[in-house]
Amino acid sequence: MADFAPQYNLYKVIGNLRIVAQWTFWSILVFSIVPVTFKEFCDKYNLLHLVNILNIIGISIYFIIETTIEFILLPLADSKRRDDFIDNSFGSKISTNSSIGYYDNDEVNQGLYKAAVNLFENCFFTYSLVRIMTTRKIVIPSIMLILVAVFTYYGFKEVPFALTILQALFSASILGELIKHLILVNRLSNVQDSWVSLFHNEDLKQNSFKYQAHIYRYWLQYEALHSKINANIPDSVFTKHNPNLTEEWESIKLRYKIS
Repeated sequence: MADFAPQYNLYKVIGNLRIVAQWTFWSILVFSIVPVTFKEFCDKYNLLHLVNILNIIGISIYFIIETTIEFILLPLADSKRRDDFIDNSFGSKISTNSSIGYYDNDEVNQGLYKAAVNLFENCFFTYSLVRIMTTRKIVIPSIMLILVAVFTYYGFKEVPFALTILQALFSASILGELIKHLILVNRLSNVQDSWVSLFHNEDLKQNSFKYQAHIYRYWLQYEALHSKINANIPDSVFTKHNPNLTEEWESIKLRYKIS
């Protein structure tokens, strides 16, 4: 497991914000249920207006957090990750602080071949972790989407029109995240297959420039995908599966004679 990587601090901030977003999500769900399930109680104590305000605040906070992560923090973290990748692969000093133990390919000489090896490793880890997350990414959002959609439907009679629109947008956001994850799994699978096919060439190490067009193509495919759809792997998932994936990566290196 890596001792240090330039992007780690930003990813920690992103992870903490996502925890806040998750709690906000559950709060929104509760506030969506209250006006429908406890209508008489809310009417008796005049709580409906307060619940609606809390719901609007919760939805607004959720969108602000997600927007901040998506358009500010993730691009910054990706920029640091890419700079460190170039430094590790080619021996440059673009990043002010280079990663320690982030890549498991210290025995490979710096250059285009090492860039290909590092990219293969990145794709392997990302694809493996995304697949592990697929069940969670499908089941939980699907349940939440159905619940929110149901209460949004019934909410047309119980809550202000503007709040209902926000709830509908909230449901669309959840559905969008699910669709993006499924696209990510499919595209990563294709990129992973491309790297596997490339490393079947036994002369790749000795004649890496012969395959530079393929290396650059798969590199751009991975980075374009990574920049558009972030994998959103929680630290707990990465920490749990990293040892096994590291062993698998070492086996892959032996299989394709990567050294």
